Amino acid sequence: MKKIFLFVIIVFLLLPTFSVANMKYCEEDILLGILKELKGDFLEAEVNIGGVILDEFISKEKIKEIGMEIKKELKLVGQELDQNQGDLFLDGKYYIVEEIYDEGFNHLAIYGYGEDENPVTIMLSSYSNPDLNIGETTLFINIIKNEKNFDINGIIENVKSIFKTFGKEEEIDISTCVVGTIDEEVDPNLMKENANKAIKKFKGKVVEEYTDSMILSYTIYTPYIENYIFSLEKRVNLNLAIRYNEYENQTYIWIGTPIITTGY
Repeated sequence: MKKIFLFVIIVFLLLPTFSVANMKYCEEDILLGILKELKGDFLEAEVNIGGVILDEFISKEKIKEIGMEIKKELKLVGQELDQNQGDLFLDGKYYIVEEIYDEGFNHLAIYGYGEDENPVTIMLSSYSNPDLNIGETTLFINIIKNEKNFDINGIIENVKSIFKTFGKEEEIDISTCVVGTIDEEVDPNLMKENANKAIKKFKGKVVEEYTDSMILSYTIYTPYIENYIFSLEKRVNLNLAIRYNEYENQTYIWIGTPIITTGY
């Protein structure tokens, strides 16, 4: 009986650890949850995925072939815009192809819209170093979603399938960011109080904090997000920034993981 009682106590003490470790929010829950706590309105979400797809330098013909195949996979719509037509809004009717070909460096960028009318950027870069006899080809994809009910995991899985065709799905860097707004200037002390409440709701620990008259910024670690990077030898996987735009009379909120990769 004594042994059984001791076993029950041990299990009880371990339960909180197991529950936190196994409980994983999807990224939408955390990013949109923080935005809700700050009483912000959703503006857009951004997903960035990039990495090496080939350990070799490829020709301009090959890089364009891969680029067009990825464009098809991501369902970009419209016709290619002739550069001589001047500046036109793409708005789902056109896409732009930019090409740079030089000795030891080939670059292809495609800017357009998916069939869901959201902006998509595809960038392929290939370089060679003849002195070291090495080469590399990288792929970067940026997708912006303007609707609130987006699916980050679905977007990531779709893009990862592209990297998987090259056998590189485990070697990619992924960052996501949600942008929201509040239609007025918020008292800085109140915003800071709400930010700390939102961070604590997701068991977040502030690793770095920066505040001045223009911006409030937190670098955070939360156990609810599995992936992380290191900053000054400390784990971080969540980034929160708040700035007031006096010209628009709006307070902008950026919430990204593992960090915010867009300008704020």
